[in-house]
Formats: sequence, C-alpha cells, structure tokens
Amino acid sequence: MLSKRAFLLPLACLISLVPLGAKAAPEWADPDHPEIDYGGTYGMLVSENGFKEMMGWWAYGESGAAYSNIESLKSAANKSMLMREHDHIRFEAECVDGKLALVVTHAPGMGKGPDAFAVTDSGDIEVVYSVDGGEAHKTTWPDLFEGTSAGLRQDEAYRFMKVLEKADDLVLSMHSSDGSPMELNFALAGAEEAFAPVLEACGY
Repeated sequence: MLSKRAFLLPLACLISLVPLGAKAAPEWADPDHPEIDYGGTYGMLVSENGFKEMMGWWAYGESGAAYSNIESLKSAANKSMLMREHDHIRFEAECVDGKLALVVTHAPGMGKGPDAFAVTDSGDIEVVYSVDGGEAHKTTWPDLFEGTSAGLRQDEAYRFMKVLEKADDLVLSMHSSDGSPMELNFALAGAEEAFAPVLEACGY
C-alpha cells in the first residue's frame, strides 16, 4: 500500500510545472494575440479602464464629448511601451472630425525632466525611424502642439500607416527639448485591424 507521502510527491511535482504567474486574460484582452500579457500593473491603463477595445497592442476607442471643440474622435493608441517599459509616451492614429493624423506625444516630465521634443528653428521635430530593424530614415515631422506632439497628417499619415500595418515593430529616435536622446520602441501587432476603423472614418 502506497503511503500518503508517496502519493503527494508526484502530485507536487505536477503542480510545480504550472507557471506561477499564469492567469486568465482579462475579458477586454484581444483573444487573437494570446502572446500579449495584459495582466500586469499597467493592464487597466492599457485598456483605459476597460472602456476601449484592444486590438493587439492597440486600444481603439471613439470619443469627442470630452472635448468642447471636437465632435468626432476615433483613435487607435499603441500601448506597447506602457505595458513593456512603463513609459507613457503616446503613439496613435486619429481621425478628428474627418482629419487623419498619426501622432507621437511626449510623456509629461512631472518636474523630473523635459515634457517636450526638441523643435528646430523651422518649427519641425527631427525624427529618425526604422521599421522591423531595417534602414534608418531621417526626416522631420511637423510640431503639432508646442513641441509636445509631432506627427503626420492626411495622405502622409495614411502612407506611413499602410507601411506599419504590415510591420512588427517601429523605432523612433528623437530628442527631448533639453537635447537628451530618446529611443522609442513600439510593437505593432494588431495595427491593421486597429487602423481600419480610423481610416474608414476619415474616408480612406
């Protein structure tokens, strides 16, 4: 007759094979991307407390009521840096009252550093970008709001979004207003699905 100790030992071994951190994905997670862990400390921030639909690394939502000067706002906001690096830099595709934009916004410094990008004398923001580890492209994006946001609009935004739809990752190299370098790494899974309603709302 087997002792109780002999029975419990293999059972304990089986239990030890189960990952301690494993848990069910939240109901708002994208089931098409089970490789993404939305359950960390910043999980609910990623989903805007559950009010936005997740498409891969992107939180999609519709709004406008929160802004007195905007009637319609559709946004696909990339949350990969928040989840992986706890960095609040925002990168999003927007259709604002029928106008398309692809925007990167500097995280607030909150008294610990700059809260804007370096702006050139011509009023632009220098950007070096690479897609999927490929060639680095040096360009400038318009300053959209007092150095805190840089981006592309309308057809330029559309063309870049179509490139990102088929890509896995994007790296943006920029500078803060104090001259310090910034390397921003965005995972792009879900981009094509998340961009679709934004592009449709803007007639693309």
